[in-house]
Amino acid sequence: MVWQLCIAMAEVQRSQFLAVAGFVMLGWVLARRTLRNRKRVNQDTRAANKELHRIRTSKPSALPLADAPPETQRWQVALFDTQRELKAELDTRIVIVQTLLRQVDAKIRHLSELQGRPEIEPAADPAGDRRHEIEAMVMSGHTAEEIAKAMGLPIGNVEMTIATVRVG
Repeated sequence: MVWQLCIAMAEVQRSQFLAVAGFVMLGWVLARRTLRNRKRVNQDTRAANKELHRIRTSKPSALPLADAPPETQRWQVALFDTQRELKAELDTRIVIVQTLLRQVDAKIRHLSELQGRPEIEPAADPAGDRRHEIEAMVMSGHTAEEIAKAMGLPIGNVEMTIATVRVG
């Protein structure tokens, strides 16, 4: 009976020992997990603080889209190149049309002289005698709409005159 009692006590102590060992292991796992989480949070916090400091100390560039991704910057450069090419092509065509109009006026004058008829006046400048006023307003930075409104001229005539000012 004493022997059975000792065996029973040993069984109780063994089960208590296993329970205590389980709690110690559980505590160890939880403590390790907590330490890992704190380490990760600290790293994230440091990275966020560095980024905030970089953002606060950086000065915005005067160039539009200077901090955009490289692909966006390449698109922007391509658009500017296309714009420059199209403007040059339009300016060239305007000059060609003006030259052709001068040649047509010269041919009409020559035909009138050959036929003995009175000379036909060449096509009038779209803005008439106010060309110098329009040029001055363009040079001072006014837009076509502002000039047309101020001078009481159709906007198309003002735009045509501005196009010849910039080309001529």
